[in-house]
Amino acid sequence: MRFDEQTLRTAIEAAFEQGGLEAICRLVVNLLNEQEARHQAELAAMEARYQAVFAKLEARIAELEKRLHKNSSNSSKPPSSDGLKRTTSQRSKTTGRKPGGQPGHPGQTLRQSETPDIIVSAPPLEQCPECGTDLSAQPVVAKEKRQVFDLPPVNIQITEHQAERKMCPNCGRVVSAIFPADVCAPAQYGPGMQAVMGYLNVRQVIPCERVAEVCQDLFGHRPSAGSVVQAVVRCAERVAPAVDEIRDALKSAPILHADETGVRCIGKTHWLHVASNATHTLYSHSPKRGVEGFAVAGVLPGYTGIAVHDFWGPYDILECEHARCNAHLLRELKAIAEDGRAWARQLIGTLLTMKKAADAARQNGSPEVNGTKRRRLENCYDKWVKAGLKAHPEQLKPAGQRGRAKQSPEYNLLKRLRDKREEVLRFLHELKVPFDNNQAERDLRMIKVQQKVSGCFRSEDGAKRFCNFSSYISTVRKLGLNLIASIKSALTGAPACLTTTT
Repeated sequence: MRFDEQTLRTAIEAAFEQGGLEAICRLVVNLLNEQEARHQAELAAMEARYQAVFAKLEARIAELEKRLHKNSSNSSKPPSSDGLKRTTSQRSKTTGRKPGGQPGHPGQTLRQSETPDIIVSAPPLEQCPECGTDLSAQPVVAKEKRQVFDLPPVNIQITEHQAERKMCPNCGRVVSAIFPADVCAPAQYGPGMQAVMGYLNVRQVIPCERVAEVCQDLFGHRPSAGSVVQAVVRCAERVAPAVDEIRDALKSAPILHADETGVRCIGKTHWLHVASNATHTLYSHSPKRGVEGFAVAGVLPGYTGIAVHDFWGPYDILECEHARCNAHLLRELKAIAEDGRAWARQLIGTLLTMKKAADAARQNGSPEVNGTKRRRLENCYDKWVKAGLKAHPEQLKPAGQRGRAKQSPEYNLLKRLRDKREEVLRFLHELKVPFDNNQAERDLRMIKVQQKVSGCFRSEDGAKRFCNFSSYISTVRKLGLNLIASIKSALTGAPACLTTTT
């Protein structure tokens, strides 16, 4: 409260009339005390405001520091975002193995062939280099063999088809011989050359101009970039029957891996979905990420086996059994353990021990993990999940606030571990179920390489052709078939049979 001279004079005169000098002193003391009280209240309010601001800033700094320390080993960030810094797998720390080939690994060594294509005999020595004795009449006592594996000169082969024409002496009509069905232009590339161009562009994700450069360097002939594109289009069309076989094989597979990744297509973010297992791969493209997106492939809707995937919500609507990717959980738990949370560190150890027990049972040919050991591990899992929930309880919604209360990342993770317990630990109960979803993630890896090289798809048709051809290539590779020969056979109307039992 502020006083002007007239107001203060009036208050002093009134006090003087009531009690003289003592009354004036009491008035001054009261005014000073009131002023000090107001000042202290203002300071307290200001300190409370500053503390609230500082608390928000500290929380924001902590959040940003967490983001700064995230990499591919403790989050869902891709390995390419790590830069030159190398990160290690959470699972590799428990193996105790050194990098490189392990004892018992068969290895791969270049060995001599029993049927060499060319034999070159080295001319025998006519004299002994030690004493100079003539050796020309001496018999051969042994031969030492050394083999060189090399490529012969590769040149493009041009085959000319000639169709003779004759005139009918009766009606005068000119009759021409019939060319083979696949020879339909004055000059064209054959299935072998088209297979190589399609393979280099799609499987090895080499841009069209560089594919032409590779052909020039290897075969002495440079196709145009348009010819490379046309080769890919033709390959994608001819493998369509085989892609239908892949779809049918995956729909009836007992276990199926599913995942998705964003791609750029005609300037927008679209989605490329994968459904796969150890023998078959099916890619599909859609502008949508959710149910509409993975329904395009025609595999997941109606699937009745076990679907292995991450915790993305739309997968939960599938009416099948589910298994969750524990690799995702390990990364999230590692990020929390780095903040000093003991329960997260213990859960990491528990999951890895479970994986080791499942792997050991599988290697020993056992139908399941020992029951006593399994129950002990499950009790340990439950114990640490409860400990985590006790340390990070659910936040209640303040009165009058709309929507749900915001929960901490720790609580959200623990809630998934608790509510999806059966799906998280399915690998421990059914040994045919893998620990993680690495199969689908590996199958998507080349898609990300393609995006890094090309940046985007220029049309939806181009994206769909890429998916079809890539599905065929990946499946042929998994089945151990010759890739170039399989592409060439597809171009001639006889794609490889891909109905191997999954």
